Amino acid sequence: MHALSRSTWHLGLLAALCLTGQARGQTDGALICEDATPPPGARQVDATQPLFRDCPRIGDVDFTGKADARKYYSGVSFAPLKGSGLYEPAADGVRIKRGGLLATAKPTAHPGQFPLLRGDRPFYIEAQVALSSNHRDHFPAVWLMPIEHNPRMEDVYPPDPKGFERWFELDIDEGGFGPGGHHTAISWTGIYPNYKKIQNPNPTSKEPLDRTRPNVFGVSYSPDTLTVRWWLNGRQVLEAAHPYVPEIARRQNFYLIVSAQSHKNVSDYQMTFMGVRAFAGDVPPPSRGAAPLNRPTPTGGLP
Repeated sequence: MHALSRSTWHLGLLAALCLTGQARGQTDGALICEDATPPPGARQVDATQPLFRDCPRIGDVDFTGKADARKYYSGVSFAPLKGSGLYEPAADGVRIKRGGLLATAKPTAHPGQFPLLRGDRPFYIEAQVALSSNHRDHFPAVWLMPIEHNPRMEDVYPPDPKGFERWFELDIDEGGFGPGGHHTAISWTGIYPNYKKIQNPNPTSKEPLDRTRPNVFGVSYSPDTLTVRWWLNGRQVLEAAHPYVPEIARRQNFYLIVSAQSHKNVSDYQMTFMGVRAFAGDVPPPSRGAAPLNRPTPTGGLP
C-alpha cells in the first residue's frame, strides 16, 4: 500500500498447500474478536502473548484526530482526516464507505489505546473484513505502518544524511490487483520526495477470493530472521524476508490501518471491519535483534 497519496530473500507460495480452501476456514461466521486462542500464525513464531483483541464499534472511533487513548482514528499522519459521514455502525462491526480508513494510532503519530507492534520482538496480527461486492476496482487494504514514519521524521537514523528516511511498510492484504490476495513487504528509503522502494516479487495470488465473505487476513513477523509470513483464513499463503524485510524494521513500531479505497474511482462499495487481534513474543537475544530507537511508550499491553 502506498502512503495513500505518497541478507537474501525468500519468497514461497506453499505449492503443496491446497489453496482452494482459502476462502473457508475462519469464514464460517465466527468472529475472531471473540476467540482468545492464538492462531497458527502466532504459534509458528512463538507470538502467543495477547496484545489486544477487539470487536470494532462506531463509538470506538475518534473523528477529531485529537482524542487520547481511543481504539481507532479516522486519519493518519500522512493523509487528511476522514469525516464521520464515511462510517456507519454495522451489526458485526464498523462499516467503512469508499474513501474511509481506520487506524490504531493517532493522526499525530502517537499511540492510541492499543499497544504498538514492536519490531524487536515477534508478532502476529490479523483483521477480519468483508466487502459489499467483488468489483475489481475496489482497493481495500489491511496494512501496517511504523509510527516513526511521520512529519517529525522519526524514521531518520544516524549516521544517515539529514532527511534520509528508512521505514518498513507491511501490506497484509490489498484488493484489485488480481483474483486473489495481494501481500507485500516494502523497504522504503530516501529523501522526500525521491523515495525508493524494493518489494517482494509475485505477491498476488491467482486463486480467486470472494471478498464479500468475512475473510481473515493475517501476518507474522520474526525479527531474528527478518521474515514475514502471510495468512489467509488460517492458512499460510506467502513468505518473504530480507532485503524486502529490512533491518530497520527491528527499530520500528507498527500500527494497523484498515482502508477502503478505489483504483480508478469507477465503483462504489462498503468495507465492514469485523475484528482484530494481535499477539507478541519475547524479545530475541541481543545478538539476534536490535532495540528500537525513539520507541513511543505504548498504552497497555506488554512493556
